[in-house]
Amino acid sequence: MRVPRSRPDTPVTLKDIASELGVSITTVARAMKDGHKIGAETVTRVRDTAERMGYVRNLDGVKLRTGRTFAAMAFLSFSNEEEIGDSGSVGLLNGIHHRFAGTDYAVRAVPVTMGDVALDRLQDVVRGRGADGIILDHTELQDPRVRYLLEAGVPFVTFGRTELLSDHAYFDIDNEHAAWQGTTALLDAGHTRIALLDGDRRYTFVRQRERGYARALGDRGLIPEPGLQVHGELAADTARAAGRVLAERGADGIVCVNELSFLGARAGVRDAIGVAAGAVGFSVRTGTNLGDYLGTPIHASHFSRVAAGWMLADLLLKRIDGASASECQIIERPCLRSPKDTA
Repeated sequence: MRVPRSRPDTPVTLKDIASELGVSITTVARAMKDGHKIGAETVTRVRDTAERMGYVRNLDGVKLRTGRTFAAMAFLSFSNEEEIGDSGSVGLLNGIHHRFAGTDYAVRAVPVTMGDVALDRLQDVVRGRGADGIILDHTELQDPRVRYLLEAGVPFVTFGRTELLSDHAYFDIDNEHAAWQGTTALLDAGHTRIALLDGDRRYTFVRQRERGYARALGDRGLIPEPGLQVHGELAADTARAAGRVLAERGADGIVCVNELSFLGARAGVRDAIGVAAGAVGFSVRTGTNLGDYLGTPIHASHFSRVAAGWMLADLLLKRIDGASASECQIIERPCLRSPKDTA
């Protein structure tokens, strides 16, 4: 027999749903959470009934019982570049929001200036118990943020790897393969003096890309020329200056770390050699479909930044729920899109 609710304006409870369906409160609670040990049909019935009855989860009560904040913090590095904009971090954040949609979690993005470790801000969040889990990007070889979070025992996941001895959760693109892939594509297209335009060598992904670039040249019996390698800030204006220098040094192909560096380098090559710039080839590690909208053919080593953000958030949820760090480590290879695919 169904128990009538005392007042129609009283918030619907799990007990009300259980009475409506003639099942236990435990069954309803499991169905509303993750469906563990319950059949799919029962989960559907419970959730449909909860929606029909107007059930709204009391997160304040859950927070008190569990000690969770139901907040996830994403510390993402944004470039100071203002001329073109930074699509990379925006794409990551978009993917993160997509994964957390439909969960109880709110996502708080903390913009970090490129090159700023922001360890003090991270420590404030941990000490103040401001988040149940944290996402970091632009990892360094011996990243002090990762070391701190490991010691603090806070669930986190990084976009990128480190060389620390302790295991930690990460999602990463195979950066060495991406640089090898892009350099090889330029070599196959007939370019022989290929330059590398990349980020600051403090970052792990830059070291990985250097190895891939050198390996691709070595496969053809070529030795990397120090004068054809430029590292620095990931911004269009600095890349433009670098592109000009590389063209003047005789580079006939440039391997670019991202879209910003490509757009800047392309302009710099035109500044240096004018109409002859069309003979210079480009490969780009990209997370967007930029090549679809440009007249310049590019070899794009592509992996969606939105997909990367989604996977980072998914791994963080798993870590919060107790999965081990070793279970939350993923490396994905980008796919190569040739000029005929991107033109």
